Amino acid sequence: MTVRSGHPHRRGRSLFFIACLLLFGFTGIRLAFVSPFVASYDIANFTLAVGQYDLANLQPHFPGYPFFILLATGLARLGVDPVRAFGMISTFGLASGVIPLYLLFKRCSLDTVRLLSAFTVVSIASLVTLSATGMSDGLALGVLCWFMWSVEQARQNRFRLLPYLLFGLLMATRLSYAPFGIILLFLLWQSRRDAWQFVSETAVLLLAQLAWLLPVAFSVGGPASFAQLSLSFVIGHFSDWGGTAQTDQASLLERLGLTLKQMIWHGFGLATWLGLASVLFLCAQRIRPLSLWWSVTGIGYFLWVWFAQNIDKPRHVLPLVLLLVILFVRHLSIQWLVPFLCIQLVIGSIALYEQATAQPATLQLAEAITELPASATVFTDEEDRQFLMKRPAATIVPIGSVSKWRAEPKSQEVYLTGRLLERLMAADVPLEATEVFHFTSDRRFEPEDADARLYRLILR
Repeated sequence: MTVRSGHPHRRGRSLFFIACLLLFGFTGIRLAFVSPFVASYDIANFTLAVGQYDLANLQPHFPGYPFFILLATGLARLGVDPVRAFGMISTFGLASGVIPLYLLFKRCSLDTVRLLSAFTVVSIASLVTLSATGMSDGLALGVLCWFMWSVEQARQNRFRLLPYLLFGLLMATRLSYAPFGIILLFLLWQSRRDAWQFVSETAVLLLAQLAWLLPVAFSVGGPASFAQLSLSFVIGHFSDWGGTAQTDQASLLERLGLTLKQMIWHGFGLATWLGLASVLFLCAQRIRPLSLWWSVTGIGYFLWVWFAQNIDKPRHVLPLVLLLVILFVRHLSIQWLVPFLCIQLVIGSIALYEQATAQPATLQLAEAITELPASATVFTDEEDRQFLMKRPAATIVPIGSVSKWRAEPKSQEVYLTGRLLERLMAADVPLEATEVFHFTSDRRFEPEDADARLYRLILR
């Protein structure tokens, strides 16, 4: 009788051990297939920041991402290529979310089920793929998982100060996750009857933000210079054709439709029908709603994405994808959990390989531009730093407004990128151009940069 009763326990430990090996194995694969490409303007800025941190020169752009830059710089000094260093930090950051999620899924009866549930959340193909680039999203999602766990601990009056510290770390990683601070208001409300506790928690919340804000501010000359720089960045980002220009003219209903599309098609399915079907299948399972605290916070972030974010970029909806997947899988039985996990692992692994081996369209265009003569002038939108990294003989001139375009002198050999042409035409600037180069890449990875064109301006 004693031997028989021990079998289920030993079997449970074996399954847990196998699940741990699976987790470490796929994390190693993800690290090996981090994208080596400077696939976007933001990644170019991050890469330059490793050599020289200069917020005024957009290395990187506001607000500075100090925690992300610090970790990647340390890895780069060990000899890792800066672009890969960022991708590895982001990938490892997302993978670290398994630990707090495992602790959060405490209602599951078996440790193996808890671990597989946590592993499933950080194995969603879109999260894995977009994290394996030089952007800070993966690290931010990992910190967000730790933040969620710390909030649940604080609700039970354990480690009350930890959520405020981790929120500071989250803001130092990705400021656009600021709406998640809504849940801290619930914590402060919970401590309202104890004046000293309320004051101490508020003080820690402020100090955690100053801990990263002040070093960044003094790197550009002090708080006054930082405030002026941040104001000019925000004004430039939301004016003329700033970061949200492509959707500024859209109605609220159109923005809502695009937000939902990014969540469902790119976020859940990674633009694949198999991935989408697997997630939609979870919707048919019995779902227990999130607590009021997290529901209000999630809705707050959704409104932030809908009204204020550049929803052309799927990465802005990733926190919503994370929250909804947690909602779906936290009570899922193992017979449904395993096939869903396998589908996401297959889709994510294939996408990782393709992302790491197929050159993005913008970089293909950058290589083509190196063939242009030194007398040529290439006007760009946000591609200038990616082009300059290829060291072209042609002159590269970034254009950020109609007035800048009109002020620049035009020679007989003038070229402009497709993105710039679209912006100028949208601003009713009269011009005539003929296409010279056209490159495409997979829209799953950088939808807004998957089509790269170069035109030659026809002067009359």
